[in-house]
Amino acid sequence: MQKEALDDGNLQALQLTPEWHSWLGYAFEAVCYKHLSKIRKALKLSPTAIASTWRYVPKKGNQQSGAQIDLLFDRTDGAITICEIKYADEPFVLTKNYVEALQREIAVFKEQTQTKKQLFLSLISANGLKNNYYAEDLITGVVMLEDLFAS
Repeated sequence: MQKEALDDGNLQALQLTPEWHSWLGYAFEAVCYKHLSKIRKALKLSPTAIASTWRYVPKKGNQQSGAQIDLLFDRTDGAITICEIKYADEPFVLTKNYVEALQREIAVFKEQTQTKKQLFLSLISANGLKNNYYAEDLITGVVMLEDLFAS
């Protein structure tokens, strides 16, 4: 590492870059995956709920949409809790466009897995969720960073 990288001001400048924010997102996801039992607890899920991720990549030339589920809990009660993991400095805001993208991903998940289970959507966000129409209508549970380190 070059000495200049540690000079005053460089860290602050780095924190303004898209790469920094992308890294924060990946780092937050990694922290979440290491605290699955705390997430289960915060969402009031049974310890028997099986945690996993899911991804669908259509074959080359196929016009289907791909999708990725950050985290899901396959439950024994006939339901699956799908978790969207988002890092944000402020409470995360669900917008119409973001909700539409989530709904497309869930539709691909249903189609590709052929699941008959009921699906619930939860959000894991460092600073929670801003309450708005979309949040009230779609999100059934919220986990914050502080929940991951609660005793």
